[in-house]
Amino acid sequence: MREYYHLIHIHVEASYRLKLFQEHIPPFVGSNFVSSYIKATQFPQKAKEWSIAGYQKYKAKIYRIPQMGRWHVIVTGDKLVDELRRQPDDILSIAVAFDETMQAKHMLGPTIMTNRYHVPIVRGQLTRHLGQLFADWTSIQAYPAVLQVVARTSNRVFVGLPLCRDPEYTNLNIRHALEIARGARILPYFPQILKPIAAKLLTNVPRSIHLAQKHLKPMIEERQRKIDEYGPDYTDKPADFLSWLMDEAVGEERKPENLTNRILHINFAAIHTSSMSFTHALFHLAAEPQYLTPLREEVESVIAEEGWTKAAMAPAINRTAVKDFTFSDGTKVTKGMMVSAASTPRHLDSDVYPSPEIFDGFRFSKIREQDGQSTTNQLVATNPDYIAFGHGSHACPGRFFVANEMKTMMAHLIMNYDIKMKNEGVRPANIYEGFSCRPDANAHVLFRKRQS
Repeated sequence: MREYYHLIHIHVEASYRLKLFQEHIPPFVGSNFVSSYIKATQFPQKAKEWSIAGYQKYKAKIYRIPQMGRWHVIVTGDKLVDELRRQPDDILSIAVAFDETMQAKHMLGPTIMTNRYHVPIVRGQLTRHLGQLFADWTSIQAYPAVLQVVARTSNRVFVGLPLCRDPEYTNLNIRHALEIARGARILPYFPQILKPIAAKLLTNVPRSIHLAQKHLKPMIEERQRKIDEYGPDYTDKPADFLSWLMDEAVGEERKPENLTNRILHINFAAIHTSSMSFTHALFHLAAEPQYLTPLREEVESVIAEEGWTKAAMAPAINRTAVKDFTFSDGTKVTKGMMVSAASTPRHLDSDVYPSPEIFDGFRFSKIREQDGQSTTNQLVATNPDYIAFGHGSHACPGRFFVANEMKTMMAHLIMNYDIKMKNEGVRPANIYEGFSCRPDANAHVLFRKRQS
């Protein structure tokens, strides 16, 4: 089917590529139109290899690699990356970049991107309320199980009980998140005019929205009735994300269908990334169980002092140019070009992190023991060397929630279960597609009740 997408896309590709072709930005691959198109079709399989090799060749400079529908400009070096992250949204926009990367206008609906009132709620109210929210070996397919746990855990905060435990509601959110990710991979192969049709015909997103409304609309209408009758601070008002959305929504955004779509969007952001991150960590822990004992000791000591409270638990930089912009080294990017910091190559740079390809479970713990490093290398702290959550004013607003959620899940897991890989000591290989790194969704992990 991918070949079919190529045929649909090719008739608009030439003019678009010529428009955004930048002679002065060196291409790592694809130096002319024909080769750039061929290389663009290889982007899903080759992106990691190209970005690392390009980083090594153009260190502290800027280069580009071809991606379907665009040239993708990669920025390296602390000075240039800092310039990238400091640019305001009316020059280099994170919202437009997200829209293009995830095909958000077609997969999530236009108002999600034009009215982002949910972001301050994630950054503010959700983070402030975290303190209130939180025998034999059995083989379990890890990633699907983690998806279920993350979906239920997240929705305990998003919509509360009892809906967060409803299997139909949980599964529709999981399917919706996976469908959006699938749509984001498919739609770039279609010209702009066909994308709305393709999104409806080739994904199940419309069905997910319809099913979600069946669950959420009665809840929203009941809460709105109480607000109208008793006021915005009525007795027993739920302290969850849906309530905070309803407090802030105005005009058309107050409609149940728009609030439902917003909840689905938040679920996508929470489920898709958190499940992959937690599964990656689980695979490392199961393959190297020597980390279980020291982690258990830490959890036990903290819980003894703080209990299961927040006190106990304590995206790469990606932009799209909406105006022409020139970096300090003279490199000019034109309107419409995608610009990113070289995050994976930076994380795998041996000058930054010694032996980066070897897993060291205490890598950042040891860094924090150094003078002046106790806070700058926390999971939620961003810096130019660690940009998994982005960096600067546009760092992921939900990273505090994600960190607390994953720490709580991991602490519960290691305190109650022994863990190992089915193939002992061997971690399943990662799966790379484009710039994303996914865990093997088919890999199994062995669990049993904790023996000691």
